[in-house]
Amino acid sequence: MVDVNQIRANAPGFDPRLFLRDEELDYGIALLLAGERALMKASGEIARDFSLPSLAARVLITVRFQPGQSVNTLREQLDATTPTFARIIADLEKRGLLERRQSAQGDRRTRKLFLSHEGKRVTDPATIAMRDRLRQAYRTAGSGAVGGARSVLEALI
Repeated sequence: MVDVNQIRANAPGFDPRLFLRDEELDYGIALLLAGERALMKASGEIARDFSLPSLAARVLITVRFQPGQSVNTLREQLDATTPTFARIIADLEKRGLLERRQSAQGDRRTRKLFLSHEGKRVTDPATIAMRDRLRQAYRTAGSGAVGGARSVLEALI
């Protein structure tokens, strides 16, 4: 008979003090989802203020914080269909908010997405609001929690 606890105890990185019950994990997931909603509320304001679909506002915010992604990578990340995403990207380019640039390395057919100057201006208020929200959360949690929070979030991606 296999002793699962012995196998687990010998696993690299295993720390029995880190055992969490499902209820604790569920609460953590609920907090992550609520945190994402709180931060992305700012993208809703972009959508409203500039008469954009919510997906377009999410594209702008995502490109703001993760510039240089390919169209396909971003589409997959935002879980959008190809036709819808193509329409959104085309509209954002037409409005002068988004730029596609040829990849400097690898497949030169691949286009990377970046905000234009106007796209940065449009996303500035949301960016400031998100930074303020995160800054306040870090201050509330205390300086010792910042590194741990970042480690947990980095481990998720």
